[in-house]
Amino acid sequence: MVVGFEESHDGVGGQKKASGSARDGELRQQAVAWLSLLSSGRATQADGEAFKRWIGLDAAHAQAYAKASHVWNGLKPVAENAVPPPARAIVNAGITRRAMFGGAAAAMAASAAYAAVHPPLALWPSLLELGADVRTATGERKQIDVAAGISVDLNTRTSLSLRSNARDGRYVELINGEAVVAAGPQANGSCIFAAGTGRVIAQNARFDIRRDGDRKVRVACLDGSIDVEHTTQTVKLGANQQMTYDHAIAGKAEDVDPMQVTAWQQGRLLFRQTPLSEVIAEVNRYRPGLLVLMDDSLASRRIDASFQIGRLENVIIYLQQAFDVRVRRLPGSVVLIG
Repeated sequence: MVVGFEESHDGVGGQKKASGSARDGELRQQAVAWLSLLSSGRATQADGEAFKRWIGLDAAHAQAYAKASHVWNGLKPVAENAVPPPARAIVNAGITRRAMFGGAAAAMAASAAYAAVHPPLALWPSLLELGADVRTATGERKQIDVAAGISVDLNTRTSLSLRSNARDGRYVELINGEAVVAAGPQANGSCIFAAGTGRVIAQNARFDIRRDGDRKVRVACLDGSIDVEHTTQTVKLGANQQMTYDHAIAGKAEDVDPMQVTAWQQGRLLFRQTPLSEVIAEVNRYRPGLLVLMDDSLASRRIDASFQIGRLENVIIYLQQAFDVRVRRLPGSVVLIG
């Protein structure tokens, strides 16, 4: 079904509930253990399902998790020398009470360094992003000139590293996020735009490049033609073509709708036959806090929708009306849907 729009296994913390401050302490410890697991890089799909069940049991669970994430954010500067988290703290039967109270604090310290590089659920910028030469915050855009004839329009949560070398001239690396790059005729050989294991060579061309953490990089040519050099091959893209690649594989050129790719430059998010899970993930890039889809049965529902970036609360209203879902608002702009 396509909807159109225009504008109990509890894993961690399976023990009985306490009362008052004792229960608050238990929830804090449980939230810390969940953060430790989700940021460890070892969490399985079953762990993810258990986490969603745990956070959906009580609004206080999600509140504790939101508060714990803010604490982790403050710990990043002192955690850079900590060792990575050890073996998984959570198993099929859930974490034990002893581990929750005796080991959660240690797990938090041990995992902080890893979380600084791989923030759970993108709750904060990674260390690489914090060290970038140019960076935009949530909901922010910025335009810069990186070299003669080369301008860059940075989208939300985007980080760039800028440097020069004798061989390549101006060298720009996309650490994370998305940017539209316009390269004039004088840009030939003066700037290399890199992301992950690939780089883009452009002259008299305009292209959009997006990198989401350590996942795939997408390059879309909007005007002119560009060469995308990957460790495995070089792909030439013409106007309205795109390709994706990761550290090992480069895809082929395919057609793309430039209006959908660059809608953010006009202050809109445009979705065409997009699964709801991807819609929510995209919206989370632009708004503070976090939208969490609690009903897995809705994740694959495809929608056609257009939203104004400056009015993303309309997304929540739309979901309530289109899918008749329950919405719970928590501190930190966390919203549970379904």
